Amino acid sequence: MRAAVSMQAEVISRQKRMLFSLLTALFACVIVVITGEFLLRVFSPQTSMYPRWKFSPEYGYVLYGNTTMVHERPGRWRFTYTTNEYQYRGKSIPISNRYDKPNIVILGDSYSFGAGVNDGDEYAAIMNEELEEHFNVVNLGVGGWGLAQEIRRYYEFGQLYSPRVVVLQFATNDPTDNFNNRVTTVEDGKFRFRNSNSTINWLKKYLSHSIIQNSQLYNLFRDTLYRYFKANIIEREKLTFGEAYSGESPPEETFYNDLLEMFADDLNKKGVSLLMIAVNGQLDRFPYIKEKVNNLDRRGVLQYYEVKEWFKDITNYGSPEGHAWGKKAHHIVGAKLAQIIKRNHTSMNEK
Repeated sequence: MRAAVSMQAEVISRQKRMLFSLLTALFACVIVVITGEFLLRVFSPQTSMYPRWKFSPEYGYVLYGNTTMVHERPGRWRFTYTTNEYQYRGKSIPISNRYDKPNIVILGDSYSFGAGVNDGDEYAAIMNEELEEHFNVVNLGVGGWGLAQEIRRYYEFGQLYSPRVVVLQFATNDPTDNFNNRVTTVEDGKFRFRNSNSTINWLKKYLSHSIIQNSQLYNLFRDTLYRYFKANIIEREKLTFGEAYSGESPPEETFYNDLLEMFADDLNKKGVSLLMIAVNGQLDRFPYIKEKVNNLDRRGVLQYYEVKEWFKDITNYGSPEGHAWGKKAHHIVGAKLAQIIKRNHTSMNEK
């Protein structure tokens, strides 16, 4: 009897020691995390955004609706981005079968969305201020999107606004981003839409609205790992695309050109004016895309405007967040685009 009691006491004692060791290890981990968070925040703050994008099988990811996103590097800079119920940034324009004013739809990535500037300073907002007497401006830009996502968004949502003008913005990452979420393809002379098969989207599905997005330790490793896996997915998709297409142009330029030409031709047939801009000479890095844009411009199915000419003799127009366009640049781009549209709005409104 005493032996049994002694064995039971020994088991309980061993369990207590294991529990104590576990709690000690857990406490030590908490201390390490707290210390790491503090040291990073003070000496090497990391960039965070909360919430990030919302998972979407149709697009890979989209913006959350009716949300204020906080984008910051603690102690260095902080920006807020507010979205409306239709999941885009800016004034909400209700969907209708008839509009009191013609609509302008903007398609683009983080430059059109306005990463690195606060609400009201993105170029779409400046356009809206300049043109509010004659037009509504709908900004469908989403950071990290390529033309494949932008085109699908236009046909599934943007065209509900029956736009008279579409503004398409190009950036360096667009041609490769098309392969990260290849949700639009050209098949048999028409657009085909399919769900994204990018395997890194599960991160957005489970973590994009998690408080972990505010963690300095998480963000220390997040971007590096994300870029690594994204690059692998892009290379795989480029190889798959290249098996079906041959030519001297790289796969990313061939795919972009296929999408752009069909989109421009379709808008032209429907009487929609397509204006295209590129971030500060970034189109020059893609000679085959630049040649295609110039050809489409000469054909009259789009009008291309060289934004870098708008920044001659102007300095310090970048964002501390890292984008080439900060508040000053967005005001310039918005005002210039408004001027272009104002010159033509009378003839467009008579259509």
